[in-house]
Amino acid sequence: MKDGRSCCSLIFCILIIEGFLLTATSGHVADQCKHCRLIADTFYAGLKKTERQHFAGGNTEWEERKLGKFAKSETRLVEVLEHLCKLSNLEDTKEYAGVKDLEFKAKIYFYCTTFCLKLAEENEETLENWYFHKQSSDPDLFHWLCFEKIKVCCRSGHYGKDCKTCPGMDNGLTACSGHGICDGDGTRSGTGKCKCDAGYVGLMCSNCDSNYFPAIKTKNVLQCEKCHQSCRGGCTAVGPKGCKECRSGWVFSEENGCQDIDECADGDKCQGPYEICVNAEGSYSCGCESGYTRDETEKVCKLDVNGNSSLSAPASEPWIRPDIFLRSVSFTALFILLSLVIWRRSVSLAVFAGFCLCLILYIEFWFDSDSLFDILH
Repeated sequence: MKDGRSCCSLIFCILIIEGFLLTATSGHVADQCKHCRLIADTFYAGLKKTERQHFAGGNTEWEERKLGKFAKSETRLVEVLEHLCKLSNLEDTKEYAGVKDLEFKAKIYFYCTTFCLKLAEENEETLENWYFHKQSSDPDLFHWLCFEKIKVCCRSGHYGKDCKTCPGMDNGLTACSGHGICDGDGTRSGTGKCKCDAGYVGLMCSNCDSNYFPAIKTKNVLQCEKCHQSCRGGCTAVGPKGCKECRSGWVFSEENGCQDIDECADGDKCQGPYEICVNAEGSYSCGCESGYTRDETEKVCKLDVNGNSSLSAPASEPWIRPDIFLRSVSFTALFILLSLVIWRRSVSLAVFAGFCLCLILYIEFWFDSDSLFDILH
């Protein structure tokens, strides 16, 4: 009876983990088009490599004539499939920036597969159909597979399940007027909302932000440039003369526009012992005379006994990166916990182990070393 309960608890944990993995995987729907393109590109790479291994060809008709039965044989297909989803088989990998990390983080530890390979396995018959029957009539595998069959990609400037047009496309312009990114552009996911570049706002990124002005504006062209740092409330032209109003610390001049106020000129700033006034654009700060250093807590200048207080020693590097250390500790603890589950056959321990594994996998999916450093600091 106890063995039965332990078995059920382990099955329950596996179901929880599978559910978690499916949830995590759904967060990468937008990456399916990129992975589908990777399937097509690496399939082509496999075809070219097998060409070189069995003569040197140029097109499908040449292959069928020179390679004979090998051109569309099962043997060649097996060799081609060995190249799927491997970035190392591609000459140019710029458009797959980040895919290597996705493949690592997408690894499902119980099935040892990746999003790319999983997508290829789910559509193995479709790939075989193209290989055996569609190479001549539909030579563009990427379009045939990803647009027409699997339907995970849209044309540029389109998004979502039905490949709707991104904002701006209906007006004969580029997506988001060429000044932003359409959410889900080129994929079957996303909201279609524009994430505008700096300086641009609006549903189609067709207006200048409040601190920018239209340097060029025609019916189909808009170029926004940033106002001078002295401006408040926008501007109409480049430089301080284009400001509508001046920010605090600046004063307007008919000849030169907004000019910096020298707060140190009146002599009533930074009156403490050994203090000096340091003017800056739009503001000022209090420094110390040579031989003294400023105590920011007490806001006073004190004698610099070290002689080099302005120089700070470089921070020492830890002997092991925090993310690697935490990963090592968590996996070691999980191994010990799973050993206890097997040894003690405890239902509660099995459930707890499943929870811990889900937590570890969640961290593996959604956190990297950079985000961990941000949290710690």
